[in-house]
Amino acid sequence: MYRVNEGTFDLPATWLDRSVNILASDMTAFGISLTITRDDIPWGVSFAEYMNDQAEKAAAGLTDFTLIGRRDLFVDGMSSHEIEATWSRKGTPVHLLSTTLHLGPKAMVISSSVDNYMSEGQKAEMRRIIGTFRFARERTTA
Repeated sequence: MYRVNEGTFDLPATWLDRSVNILASDMTAFGISLTITRDDIPWGVSFAEYMNDQAEKAAAGLTDFTLIGRRDLFVDGMSSHEIEATWSRKGTPVHLLSTTLHLGPKAMVISSSVDNYMSEGQKAEMRRIIGTFRFARERTTA
């Protein structure tokens, strides 16, 4: 069973979740968005190696990519890693906070971004929102 906010699908077990969710603030609130993507961590690759590879891909693929910082953290008890960076899109700076949750052989990436730069207050609020994420737990019946 595959769940989305609006309902469920009965999909074959071999299908992979490649969904992308994009949530946007009221555009008058500086246009901050939250994007959720899913990825597979290649067999035999550690989470640290995966994160280093993702940072290298971003540096190679995004114009004027500048890494501001990285940190390890936990989101709902899961090992996670945050990258803060800036890059340019059509000449406009973009400020990015990207938190990757380590889900065994999979990764879930929660990214928040805004054109120009996030204030310290905006970064704190986006980190707070990401920190409220809770994994769905299967219900058991007695």
